Amino acid sequence: MKIFKALKELHEFRRRYLPFLKSLEDAEIVREVGLHQGTGSPLTLKMLFLQGIGSAATVQRRLGRLKRLGVVQQTRADHDKRNMHLTLSPKVWAMYGRMGRMVRRTLD
Repeated sequence: MKIFKALKELHEFRRRYLPFLKSLEDAEIVREVGLHQGTGSPLTLKMLFLQGIGSAATVQRRLGRLKRLGVVQQTRADHDKRNMHLTLSPKVWAMYGRMGRMVRRTLD
């Protein structure tokens, strides 16, 4: 079945190119940040806490690690300097683009 082949290739891609995803929380944080970035509405820290990924302490700890690794970038909002927008680094954004193309190719 194509789906299992795609799942296997996805797993191997993640192991090879996304080694920073050490936990389910890491993957969910990156997914939420990327989803909001892709729709053109960057995620704020408050919005991330409301996603139900984990406790506030867990999300802060995991997000801090991802920021130190350069996976997630944090910038101040132009309209309100109190708000911080979270985005994926260009390198990570490109990796996820490659992963999406690979999955589409496998499923076609």
